Amino acid sequence: MEKVEEDMVLAYSLRRHGLESWEMVAAEFSNSISDRRRCILLFSSMECQVKYESLKERFKSLYQIDFTEEEDDDSGFIKLMTDKLTKTYRDYWTEQVKLMDTPLREKSPNIFKQEAEERIKLNEEKSDDKSNEKMENINQEFIKILDVVRSHKHCCLFESRLPSQEDLYYFKQIKQHMDLQIIRNKLEQNVYSVLEIDSFFRDLLLIFNNAIVYYPNETLQYSVALELRDIIVREMGKKSLCCREIVCGLLAACNPMLAKQKIEKRAYNARNKAQEGESSVRKSARVRNKIDCEFKNDPDYDCKGQQRRTTKKK
Repeated sequence: MEKVEEDMVLAYSLRRHGLESWEMVAAEFSNSISDRRRCILLFSSMECQVKYESLKERFKSLYQIDFTEEEDDDSGFIKLMTDKLTKTYRDYWTEQVKLMDTPLREKSPNIFKQEAEERIKLNEEKSDDKSNEKMENINQEFIKILDVVRSHKHCCLFESRLPSQEDLYYFKQIKQHMDLQIIRNKLEQNVYSVLEIDSFFRDLLLIFNNAIVYYPNETLQYSVALELRDIIVREMGKKSLCCREIVCGLLAACNPMLAKQKIEKRAYNARNKAQEGESSVRKSARVRNKIDCEFKNDPDYDCKGQQRRTTKKK
C-alpha cells in the first residue's frame, strides 16, 4: 500500500502541474513523501520523470489500456490514473476499517481456540535452554515468582502479545497491555526493586486481569488467567512488602487478603453493636432506678409509682 500511496502522490502532482513543470512536480512530490515517511527525501525532476514512465508502463499493462502520446498531452491518461489509484487506495482502507471495527470474537467462534493451540504448539517446539541467560543478575526474589508462574503448563499464552490482542476491540477494552516479555524486559533494565515489589505484582496481575476482561468465559485464555491470578494472589500473601491497595479491586472469592479484612470488619461492627446495646440497657436501667427512687420519696405516689388516692374529710 505504501507503493500505491507514492504513485498516487506523483499522479496528483502531475495532474496539478502538468508534464511541463517537472521542477514543481519534484518539489511537491518530495515534500509529500518526506511528510509521510517522517524523514527528508529530495527527488530531482529527472527521478520523477523516471518514476512516471515506470508507473505509466505498469498502469497500461495492468489495465490493458491502449494509449498514444499524442492524445491530449497525457492529461487524459493522468486523470484516469489518479482516479484508478484513488479508488484502489479508498477500497483498501475501507476494508481495513471494517475489519478493525468488527470485534474479533464475532469474526470466528473458534479463533481464540486456534490461537491458543498454535501458541502452545510453538512453545513446545521452542527450546528453553537460553530462556534464563539474561536473568542471572536479577534479584532471585523476582526469579522465584516468575518460575512459579512459568511452571503452569499454559503460561505461554501470556508470554507475548497474541494475534487477537492486535484487534481494535482489544484496544478499546484494554487501556494498558502487559505480558511476561515486557516484565522480563523491565527486570533486565532494573525497573523493579525489592522495596517496590508491589509494582512487580501489579504488572503480573494486570496481565491476567486483562485476559479475564477481554476473553470469553469458555476460552482457555480465560480459565488459565483465573488460575494464574490465584497463584499471584497467594504469592502476594506471603510478602510483607506488598501494598494492600494492589488487590483491593479483586473479588473476595479470589482475594484471601480482602476476604479476611471483610470478615474482621464485620466482626468488629458486630462487637460495637453489642456493646452499644449493652450500654443502652444499662442506661435505661439507671433511669428507671432513678425514677423509682423519686417516686419512693414522693408522698403522693406509692411504691409502684401510682398516685395515692386521697379522701376528703367531711
